[in-house]
Amino acid sequence: MTKMNQSLVQESNFRPELISLRRRMLILSQAQLAENLGIQQGSLSKIEQGLLSANEAVVAKLANSLRCPVSFFYQNEREYGPPMSAHPMYRKKVSASQKVLDGIVAELNVRIAHIRKFLSAVDFEPELPFPRYDLDDFDGNASQIAENVRKAWYIPRGPIKSLSEYVERAGCLVVHCDFGVAKIDGVSYRVAGLPPVIFLNKNQPADRMRFSLAHELGHLVLHDYPSPNMEAEANEFASALLMPESDIAADLNGITIEKAAYMKPVWKVSMAALIFRAKTLNQIDSYKSEYLWRQMSSHGYRLREPASLDFPPEETTLMSALVKNLTENLGFSDDDLVNTLHLHFDELSQMYGLKRGLRLVK
Repeated sequence: MTKMNQSLVQESNFRPELISLRRRMLILSQAQLAENLGIQQGSLSKIEQGLLSANEAVVAKLANSLRCPVSFFYQNEREYGPPMSAHPMYRKKVSASQKVLDGIVAELNVRIAHIRKFLSAVDFEPELPFPRYDLDDFDGNASQIAENVRKAWYIPRGPIKSLSEYVERAGCLVVHCDFGVAKIDGVSYRVAGLPPVIFLNKNQPADRMRFSLAHELGHLVLHDYPSPNMEAEANEFASALLMPESDIAADLNGITIEKAAYMKPVWKVSMAALIFRAKTLNQIDSYKSEYLWRQMSSHGYRLREPASLDFPPEETTLMSALVKNLTENLGFSDDDLVNTLHLHFDELSQMYGLKRGLRLVK
């Protein structure tokens, strides 16, 4: 162990619950980690629960097995449960196991701790207000609230060129993550002392990612507490934000598959979202809607819309600017980043697009 790590062991309080957090982040079972350490699972369980103390040798083995610096176990960060917007996902059938979902929540906890460190080094002043509305004040009309958000942000009529830009200007952090095999499009957090944060799965088409961003924004604007209708309300908000009735209704009248394909790159939403919006706004009837969905299925578009209609994902700038502030403005070396963020540099590189020598990967 280095002198710094020895000092941490001697002077800081070891937090055994962070063993479980890191283990879940790596999707390791308690039995697997115990085998790697060469100890009984019962002993590891007691260490994780704080019932059995861990000496320097055990802590060093834990760090080696969990591929993190010793300092990871001495962080002064609380652990947060699943985000409010993800709870419906946990109640439904998903393709990923509970272990994978728990691993994602563990990673989000680590990223939140990182965000706190990033923000501590800057004066963070949003350019736009971040609106909050009570649905009851609008008789449950999420579309009206979406219209108010567009007004509050001075968004011009028609398609939004970059929703990510407006969200970031309002002080919300947008973080692109790799959620692996879990079919999670996005989640959002409101954590005391931090701005709102939206985590998006980067392994999704640009149109879906954009709608996911609008959906999670809806949760942050509309919902202080979970409710049975929160997913439908967030979807209504997202549709109205990206496709305002006053701007798009006439174009959706009598929509066809060909017209949906033409409108997709203009409005930067999926063909499916356009068809759904047309039905919601009564621009097509149920028979026409069912016919269009049958056409979408017969062409295979419900699984994958034409690649020729793909457009680039929206770029975000706030997170990269926060990282750049540490590396370039404050002169943090690779080792400084490891000591500050409590993960090895290779893992930080994957998370934040860093490479050795303090340069951000474009």
